[in-house]
Amino acid sequence: MAQNNTNSPYTRYGLGELREPATGRSQAMGGIGYGVRSNNSINPANPASYSAVDSMTFLFDLGITGLISKFNDASGTRNTRNGNLDYLAMQMPLSKNIGASFGIMPFSFTGYDYSISGTTKFAGLSDTINYTQSYNGTGGISQVYGGLSVRLFNHIALGANAIYLFGNNTYSRAFSIYDISNSSLTTHTTSEYIKIDVNSFNVRLGAQVFGKVSKKGYVTVGAMFEPKMNLNGSYSTLIQGLDSTVKVPTSHYFETPMQFGLGASYTYDKRLTVGADYLHQNWANAKYFGQKGVLRNRDKFAVGGEYIDNPYGKSYFQRMSFRLGAYYSTSYINVNGYTPSQKAITCGFGFPLRSSKSLINTSFEYGTKGKSTTNSIKENYFRLTLNLSLNEVWFFKRKL
Repeated sequence: MAQNNTNSPYTRYGLGELREPATGRSQAMGGIGYGVRSNNSINPANPASYSAVDSMTFLFDLGITGLISKFNDASGTRNTRNGNLDYLAMQMPLSKNIGASFGIMPFSFTGYDYSISGTTKFAGLSDTINYTQSYNGTGGISQVYGGLSVRLFNHIALGANAIYLFGNNTYSRAFSIYDISNSSLTTHTTSEYIKIDVNSFNVRLGAQVFGKVSKKGYVTVGAMFEPKMNLNGSYSTLIQGLDSTVKVPTSHYFETPMQFGLGASYTYDKRLTVGADYLHQNWANAKYFGQKGVLRNRDKFAVGGEYIDNPYGKSYFQRMSFRLGAYYSTSYINVNGYTPSQKAITCGFGFPLRSSKSLINTSFEYGTKGKSTTNSIKENYFRLTLNLSLNEVWFFKRKL
């Protein structure tokens, strides 16, 4: 379970817990990115941002994450911990107005393990029968991306990411009946094992309009679009019990949704940045096990900001970055008619290295998902992300 970055029972539904592409700086600012443009950080949420990179700069960003979760329902609580590598990204200039980026980011995580025990009576029988229902799932889907961005007329940028999705999710469930007869215990079990393999391509398009609105004020407005795409993988089903059957359907049973995002940010004197994002994912029109309408549309609202006292100050404290954000998201899954929403607050710090423009970033996220009732679970979680953002001067000719 430690390899999945989640232990949530909600990941039994859909393709698991979704993650938007974001590096440590963005994660600490509530995940905003569509309207964010920076020459010293990577922003894969909007590929149009790559052209902001300085013509002599190479950026490398590596992040690891840890998660502590507490689950509550009407019967009790449970605590879990896990962590893993989160992402890896690079960015570089190809010319004065063209930037490129590539890396690997998570698309979704799946990880759960729980069971339900009880007693029941079958029609025509007077004795009660003990039973156990067990549910287990592991896996995840990752995305490798490579993108280009071009800056036009000093105020417009266009970009695109080519995305390769890969990975697999496994889901298993079992129903066991315990029969006590003649002083002996007999167990009858029926189980189902499903594996989804993903092997697909997609594209993300981005655009940004930016410019000065005052002597020290700078505004960026951005948009992102991804079309609906077929997950060119396959899935297999194995049912074992009284009868054993194996089903291997065709690959056209799962789709990623059409989605778009809008965002804007305002920067004052390269010291204060504030922004907001909106994301819509049309999951209701995407196939899931060959059917549409099983999943629900997902919307996410995010706000965030960053403050640097003096980017060129001599004091270490003056050059530190202080970040804060929050977001609210509806869910794309349907749990017996209930859709758990998610809300979180984020914060983080950027610690500059004295010998370069590189940073060590930390981001903290505390959030809740769902609610605690007899039929649903509330998840309270705390996520810590630690990332190294290298900013190196590469592309220039040395002269003596």
